[in-house]
Amino acid sequence: MGKVKIMNHKDGSVKVVLTAVVVNFFVTLAKSVGWMISMSPSMLAEAIHSFADTANQLLVYLGIRISRKGPTREYPAGYGQARYLWNLISASGIFFIGFGVTVYHGVSSLLNPHPDAQFSYGLGIGILIFSLLVEGYAFIIAYKEVYSKKGSLTFNMFIRESDDPTSIGVLLEDGIAVIGVFLALSGMAISNYLHSQIPDAIASILIGILLGVLAVIMAYMNGRLLINRSLSLSDEDEIRKFILALDTVDKITVLKTEIIAPDQVKLSLEIDFNASFIEENISDDSVSNIIQKSVKGVGKAINEMEKQIQNRFPNIKYIDLEIN
Repeated sequence: MGKVKIMNHKDGSVKVVLTAVVVNFFVTLAKSVGWMISMSPSMLAEAIHSFADTANQLLVYLGIRISRKGPTREYPAGYGQARYLWNLISASGIFFIGFGVTVYHGVSSLLNPHPDAQFSYGLGIGILIFSLLVEGYAFIIAYKEVYSKKGSLTFNMFIRESDDPTSIGVLLEDGIAVIGVFLALSGMAISNYLHSQIPDAIASILIGILLGVLAVIMAYMNGRLLINRSLSLSDEDEIRKFILALDTVDKITVLKTEIIAPDQVKLSLEIDFNASFIEENISDDSVSNIIQKSVKGVGKAINEMEKQIQNRFPNIKYIDLEIN
């Protein structure tokens, strides 16, 4: 079974997010200065990109903080899903600011080139190389965190099955940031060579499209978890096999799982006890003794079963068990 769902893993998302926030803040300042001097569309696209990343990762950090609150009377399962909600808001911000504004400005620059545009190789390359170094560092931090969590899963499978898309979202943002820097460098270099703003504007549009794709992926990952997605079939099969191996269980008629927060799963079961357990608890002739012994035996068996399940699968925090 993949470690993503059932086995506990340490949450390194905070380190990843805060690293990205600090990096993108300084990169935003540098790129903004570069745009004000050069008026390069792709440099503006990168400045908007980094600004959107900074704002969105602050939202993600807020979601992480809220999600760590414990259960209350109003929210007996805790605030774990707040992380998914704020990640979804973050994805919306990337789409409307990163994609919308960047593509709009790129198309405007393509149709109406800025008359004061000056493409300075030295300034542009210097700023973008600085951005590449620091954003590359943030990407490495996020990659190490995701790699430590994914275990034996492929990256694509980890994206599909993970119950905490925060680190994945930051990794994708940082990866696209690195690609965006290369696009901006290419656009500025070609525009400088051709003395035309068109290649630079095209690079701006491409950066915006990448951000749009990122926003859709993040919205998909978080949206499906907000509606309590189940574990994978392989994970459920492992739980089923473990329960059927218990001495008291004859068969499982219903087994359902719901991911209610990172590292928190609800398990719903309907089971039949085996014949030997039933005989052991109804062996007396007296009806009152049978009822009393049965209730006591069943209660003890249920408590023991829940304890065994949660010891084996620590992420199963809630168990709803019915006896047929």
